[in-house]
Amino acid sequence: TAAAGTVQPHWSVHNGVVGPPLVSVELKLADCTEVKDRDDKSYLGIDDTHLGMPCQGRGEVWIRGDAVSSGYYVMEEKTKESFDSDGWFHTGDIAIWNKNGQLKIVDRLKNLIKLKGGEYIAIEAMESTYANSVFVNGRNGGVLCYGNGEMDKPVALVQIEPSEIFNWAKMNGLNDVDDIEALCGHPKVIKAVLSDMNAQGKGKLGANEALASVSLISGMGDPEQQPASPNAPWTPENLCLTASNKLNRKPIEKYFASLLDPLSDKGIKTTDMVETSGVKL
Repeated sequence: TAAAGTVQPHWSVHNGVVGPPLVSVELKLADCTEVKDRDDKSYLGIDDTHLGMPCQGRGEVWIRGDAVSSGYYVMEEKTKESFDSDGWFHTGDIAIWNKNGQLKIVDRLKNLIKLKGGEYIAIEAMESTYANSVFVNGRNGGVLCYGNGEMDKPVALVQIEPSEIFNWAKMNGLNDVDDIEALCGHPKVIKAVLSDMNAQGKGKLGANEALASVSLISGMGDPEQQPASPNAPWTPENLCLTASNKLNRKPIEKYFASLLDPLSDKGIKTTDMVETSGVKL
């Protein structure tokens, strides 16, 4: 939709920023009250702090100018959704101006899911954070977080690291279970993985982004079979990943419905919800 909008100078030593805007564009941060940060605060243009650090405003990135497209080619409805009458392109990126006047992307509006209580969760940020668990196999696709308007808490499908699962099982008295598929369905293993993943999110994600439960996938199935089997890795060949190895959500949700449907029920508050603490790792 646009050529360059911001550029970080090559001599800059600041990490995680995309630089100041170029003279060919106008760029502003629009108030985004429907989205909350992990301190449960909306992103506003008048904000002077972001998670305890100084900033010069927060909000959704809007951009316009000669370097920005006038719309999507033969996609009138999408153009109306993304471009307003004043020519601003609503990017869907949530950002801050840091104290040096540089732009830093901190969230993504268009990857937010609204839960039953009205809270929004940032599933891509969650997936990136939870993927740091030793039990997660990023080579097979990592983590897919899921939530909807009928759920109180999100859940996740997890491509597991078999060696870590076997190691944990041996250290925790499951020596008699030597089948990875059996371990993926074992309540103690599920609880351990869930606890470790939620520990990864502590202090980094909001309380409403803590996982209620997980379903573990061994990744031992055929990586090219279509449709993918419930124990298959996620790959571009089985359409569960894009050509650039990003999660292809709709196919995963379709092919792994046998795991995801019962898992979603655990995201609805009941007395049977999985306990997330008290597991010795």
